[in-house]
Amino acid sequence: MHIGFFSDQHPATLGGLQVSLELQRKYLQRRGHSVTVCAPNSKHTTPPFPAETNDVPLGAVRVGEHSFTLAGTRFDDTIDLAFASKPPVDCVHVQGDLWGAWNGYRFAARHDLPLVHTMHTNIEVGLPAILPFPRAVFRLLFSAQQRFLNASKVRSIADYTRAFAERADIVIAPSTHFAQRLRGYGIDKEIWVVPTGVDDELIQALVSEPRAPRKRPILLWPGRISQEKRISDFFEAFHQASVDADIHVYGSGVDLINAQKRAADLGIANRVYFFGAVSHQRVLTAMRNADAVVQSSLGYETQGLTVYEAVSVGTPVILRDRNIAADLPAEFSRVAANESIDAFASAIREFVQFEHEAGVRPKPSNQFAQSHQTRRLETLYREAWSIHEKSAFPEQSGGNQRAA
Repeated sequence: MHIGFFSDQHPATLGGLQVSLELQRKYLQRRGHSVTVCAPNSKHTTPPFPAETNDVPLGAVRVGEHSFTLAGTRFDDTIDLAFASKPPVDCVHVQGDLWGAWNGYRFAARHDLPLVHTMHTNIEVGLPAILPFPRAVFRLLFSAQQRFLNASKVRSIADYTRAFAERADIVIAPSTHFAQRLRGYGIDKEIWVVPTGVDDELIQALVSEPRAPRKRPILLWPGRISQEKRISDFFEAFHQASVDADIHVYGSGVDLINAQKRAADLGIANRVYFFGAVSHQRVLTAMRNADAVVQSSLGYETQGLTVYEAVSVGTPVILRDRNIAADLPAEFSRVAANESIDAFASAIREFVQFEHEAGVRPKPSNQFAQSHQTRRLETLYREAWSIHEKSAFPEQSGGNQRAA
């Protein structure tokens, strides 16, 4: 099969969605498929995934950490021209919820193709976290949805989300809790949960090596350093916990200077080490050598990619968000009793003082291996074809257009 990925962000930029795109591409290609990614162009790319020359970049404007583009006739022509020089696309897989989705849905409709949509973004929480004047932004977003998808009555996030789901052949969520949120918007078709996977090869190589020695426990915080990720809350909780441990931060972002200042103000700067934006493999290695991986965000994440990676290399995780913990093996999760800083500090203190000292660690989990997730995607692509054909010839199927 030739799969057309349509994304909101360039696959070679920094972020969990981008890692997911390239891992899916890598393992689909290994199984004999081809993948072309259509996404906003970006001059800012990071290793280990350079842009592929056969991808379809769209003109975009970069604001902060994100690239923005639109849809419409001009983009339709650009996309069609680029794909015309490639083998015919068999299935469109939309991996975004904004401009990438609009362009993907329009492409699928023009070429009468089955469409699978992985809804990655918690728009209701995510857009206000990264953009000013959220009410105005939402009005523009709803207007764009009506225009680019020819949708009617888009007046809420529920309307916006349903406009996609009603047109998709298969809807995927990356976690159980996000699937529940989507159902709350009134999506009445099957929502398949397929989490972002981890690279089997990298993981197997890492877990075969002994952990590096360290002077004291290491609590690792990986990700984009921005306000919605709440790294300053982690520093505050660590300060309150008063534990003999170090913090290693892997990542960069617009809130980096504030995070560094907060660590200094709390008097913990000598225990906090910032390593910046490094390769994905280096982050995984650091996870393997850490004593725990910490995730400090609340209500923002649609899935727990970094903690999926942590449990895959055999490292426990300390969380504030119970929704993320729901998809993890129980033996790895250490969850704060509630959302307060005090509870977060207690979870950190208990881990360092008791569980770390006991020296017992669970075996690495293979629950999130990308090879397994890819086989599930192949099944859903075939299901999308079946549903799409039935919708084109409803008299042959009794009008049933929904996944079982």
